[in-house]
Amino acid sequence: MSRTKSLLLLYIVLLAVPPKSSYAATLDCAGGIISDGDRRADLLAKCGEPDAKESHDEEIGEHFNTGSSRRIYVTVEDWIYDFGPNQLQRIVTLRNGQVTDIRTGKNYGYSKNSKPGQGECTEQLVSRGDSKNDVLSKCGEPTWQDSHQEELLERLDTGQVRKLFVVVDEWTYDLGPNRFVRIFTFRNGKLVDIRTGNYGYEQYRDEKRKTP
Repeated sequence: MSRTKSLLLLYIVLLAVPPKSSYAATLDCAGGIISDGDRRADLLAKCGEPDAKESHDEEIGEHFNTGSSRRIYVTVEDWIYDFGPNQLQRIVTLRNGQVTDIRTGKNYGYSKNSKPGQGECTEQLVSRGDSKNDVLSKCGEPTWQDSHQEELLERLDTGQVRKLFVVVDEWTYDLGPNRFVRIFTFRNGKLVDIRTGNYGYEQYRDEKRKTP
């Protein structure tokens, strides 16, 4: 076999080999590096408390041929770390206290000294997919908060059935009698809907009230 044919064959073989998956994401904090498999205690010791935290529960059911079944309860937490306006936010997911995912958010962090007002909250600043922390940083505290929980059933490819407990939060911003009320809906901490209500009220223009 000629050298040219050998090189061509080698090139074809290399193309056929799938590329190696990218290395697992890590989070580099002042106290050390966090990676998948680390525990909540490791994360707290190395990175401290997050700037924001969201959590929900999952229930996974398995049925066996013997007629027995098993249910696994999982608490899923997203810890959001904000390193300031020059860096993208980092999000760490824990399942039952163990790190299972580390990813980079789509938004940059925010200045700790900035105190946004409700009047600055517009659709140009806030978009679907934002976290509660993003909305708080852009719009400040809402005038009212309401929350409830929903249950969803999802059948997995493995035959297992997973019950998802979704926390639905509704934040209302009353911008005064000359502007429409803004209503944001979150599902498990992610903004999924933005809508406009009626005109606001005079008594809430300068005073923010929040229901439990």
